[in-house]
Amino acid sequence: MNLQFASLLIALPLISAFFVPVIKTISRKAVMPFLVIITAVQTGIAAWVFEEVYTGGKPIIIMAGGFKPPVGINLYIGHFAALFVLIIAVAGFFMAVFSMKSIGVEPKDKYAMLFLLLMLGATGMISTGDIFNLFVFMEITAISAYALTAYNKTGEASEGAMKYIVLGGIGSSFFLVGIALIYGSLGTLNMAQIAQLAGNINPTVAQAALALLVFGLAVEAELFPLNAWAPDAYQAAPHPVTAMFSAFVVKAGLYAMVRIIYLLRDTQAFTGILRLVLILGTITVVIGELSALRQTNVKRMFAYSSIAQVGFMAVGFSLGTQAGASAGVFHMVNHAIVKALMFLAVGYVALELGGTSIEDFKGLGKKMPLTAFAITVGAISIIGIPMFNVFWSKIQLILAALKVGKTGVIALILGASLVEAVYYIRLIHTMWFESANGEKVKENFTLGVIMLLLVALIIVIGVFPNAAWNIAQKAAADLYNVSQYIKNVPLLPGVSP
Repeated sequence: MNLQFASLLIALPLISAFFVPVIKTISRKAVMPFLVIITAVQTGIAAWVFEEVYTGGKPIIIMAGGFKPPVGINLYIGHFAALFVLIIAVAGFFMAVFSMKSIGVEPKDKYAMLFLLLMLGATGMISTGDIFNLFVFMEITAISAYALTAYNKTGEASEGAMKYIVLGGIGSSFFLVGIALIYGSLGTLNMAQIAQLAGNINPTVAQAALALLVFGLAVEAELFPLNAWAPDAYQAAPHPVTAMFSAFVVKAGLYAMVRIIYLLRDTQAFTGILRLVLILGTITVVIGELSALRQTNVKRMFAYSSIAQVGFMAVGFSLGTQAGASAGVFHMVNHAIVKALMFLAVGYVALELGGTSIEDFKGLGKKMPLTAFAITVGAISIIGIPMFNVFWSKIQLILAALKVGKTGVIALILGASLVEAVYYIRLIHTMWFESANGEKVKENFTLGVIMLLLVALIIVIGVFPNAAWNIAQKAAADLYNVSQYIKNVPLLPGVSP
């Protein structure tokens, strides 16, 4: 098959989003099944792209209009993009299925359009080879996320969306100014050429540009101090959307940050920016874990837990080594699987029992045993218990920190894991050992299958981690090995800024 068909990863959700009103005119009831079908097709395309990249060993490069970069815009689907485009597609498909049961608020056609645009934005952020188009895709992701946060039309949803909009606007402004500084210094927006010319940029300009870009992307990456929107948005957004935020929206933001930082590794600002990311990641972990500890709303607790895990990823990337990058990517993959499961499960509990307060989870093991089992597996995994997937990514983070003598990072991981154990074991005890009134719920078969698939994936990676670790290493090398990235992109010869 022609590799240019990989452009459908962008084209399909975009065209489908604007085709939703046509489906609505035919039948309102067809909108949500249409969303499921499109996400299923997207998953098939993403799986084909993943197979092509990982078996062929070469990136798929798509040049808009056939023009070579930097004159033309290109998509770069290497090992990292192929992996995370697949994660976006699979998570989108699972949450589209969940949406058929969980979304009752009208207009559903607007929900379906925004859902597809959110997938489009995250996919574009990860696969673009142009820094300005990265900004465009980031804005598509952000605007879709703002609207989806407010979709339930409650006061809580409006407040969460407003916080997200304000901080997102600040972040976008920082990001755009950072792009302007890079373009003003190097005269190019193409990522490969930026990396090629990085040594020519003024050190002060590079430091200012990178700092602005880091803080600009900290909103989507949920890093302190621009992550105050996340707990409210996670709690107020529709349950499938919350799972998408955690599974891939935050990963797209973190990827963009790391990609740009590594592209400019030849600048004198590189070491200082890594130190900044280490500090921000550490504070994010501490605040996230301590905030999760005091929550009485389970969905909000999971939100703070997600924020803390993103801090771990940032810390891994901030080590500035290939081992740290590999550990960061591995943790991204494991976290996406676990939190997709946990937000799906907690959302399903809210649908069946009417809320996500800790009181609603009393006796859940008797009322909804499959859902309680899924939450338990996810919780045990996040704590870092052996034989579950997150254990291995935490071990790799510790080993990467040991290699560069960062004992403080090791203490951070171990201390945070102890805090996680306190609040997750408290939840497990509530579900299985506290009694509550209420009859047993007949659990949905389709959602049960999805939860069991995710549980199986957590356990399989936990027992046989090598395959997933090898995939994560290849994805991380795609980020870390900048010289190979420059070689892979067919820059037009003789074109200089």
